[in-house]
Amino acid sequence: MMREAALIAGLALVIGLGYSWLNTARAAQPAVGEAAPAFRLQDQGGKWHALSDYRGKWVAIYFYPKDDTPGCTTQACSFRDNIFAFGKEGAVILGISVDAIKDQKKFAEKYSLPFPLLADIDGKTAE
Repeated sequence: MMREAALIAGLALVIGLGYSWLNTARAAQPAVGEAAPAFRLQDQGGKWHALSDYRGKWVAIYFYPKDDTPGCTTQACSFRDNIFAFGKEGAVILGISVDAIKDQKKFAEKYSLPFPLLADIDGKTAE
């Protein structure tokens, strides 16, 4: 139970840190416990992912502003390094940024990121 609480607290922190520069979208954010808005985005391999694909699973979604920058790399590698802890809790990890698919592919390969990085090119999901 303690580990689960720490995991949830960590997720809340990560979600809170991601895209803090998009303050204009604050009013549209879902409340704690409310379902996240639907989305459908492509990953670094070109595969489509919809939030509905993960219905019934824990999903750790983190938003980051730019591939291969110091803070975003640290964040992504932290998820990579803790992927087994998330998996043990039954959680799937999804990273979302406004970068192009080709940039995300390079980023995922460079740091051996074993989870989907989704391209939100128009920024609508981040909002």
